[in-house]
Amino acid sequence: MDLGLTGKVALVTGASAGIGYAVADRLAGEGCKLIICGRNRDRLKQAEQVFQTAGIEIISICADVQQANDSQKLVDSALSKFGKIDILVNNSAGAKFSKNEVEKLSEQDWMNVFEGKLLGYIRMTNLVLPTMKNQKWGRIINIVGTSGKEPSGTLIKSGVANAGLVNFTKAVANQVARYNILVNCVNPGIIDTPRHQDYLEIFSKLGDKTADEIKAGMDNKIPLGRRGEAMEVGSLVAFLASECASYITGISIAVDGGLSVAAF
Repeated sequence: MDLGLTGKVALVTGASAGIGYAVADRLAGEGCKLIICGRNRDRLKQAEQVFQTAGIEIISICADVQQANDSQKLVDSALSKFGKIDILVNNSAGAKFSKNEVEKLSEQDWMNVFEGKLLGYIRMTNLVLPTMKNQKWGRIINIVGTSGKEPSGTLIKSGVANAGLVNFTKAVANQVARYNILVNCVNPGIIDTPRHQDYLEIFSKLGDKTADEIKAGMDNKIPLGRRGEAMEVGSLVAFLASECASYITGISIAVDGGLSVAAF
């Protein structure tokens, strides 16, 4: 199937590894030019070299999109190189796992996640909208964990921020639809990434089970019986960015093997 993405310019944040890398790889496979960013300079450069070896036109920018100056630098660099941005994929890690009860979380704990992921996504969206409006074509896809739709006591900070992003996605989608800009959410569940492996190690230190035992327990709770692969998330993102999804906007789609129980 031709997704109609050849020559499109895609900016993917947090793309040096995990879901972000898989998204960039999938878009590149459909003929997109890439701008990728991340905070780990060495890992980012390695990713860039892999894409360049495959013949992909790409630039990488070491940037933290939780910082306003870095976000502006990223968008300016993309426009200077390619003259446009067709696709923005907002992909950022949420707050760290925490067993703290809500009354033990400080205001600074809350502000850190709000100013990081929530405001980071909003800022990047605002920065790319002018060029998308001018060209009357754009795709904004927000990677937002399932805790935005199903509350989790151990991910309460991320969940509240993610719920705000689900709401933000729908509201912005309604505002910019007349410019042929589509805005959607992708909600990954348990995906096998380096970050997920880090979580397993954290869980194991807090209890009496090994990381492998915890992993097996998680897999048993997933209707499909396994955790997802990052490329499975990337494939959905590529579809939503394509002309094949030209009548889809303002929605949130879970990629979780059926784990979510919410009816929406």
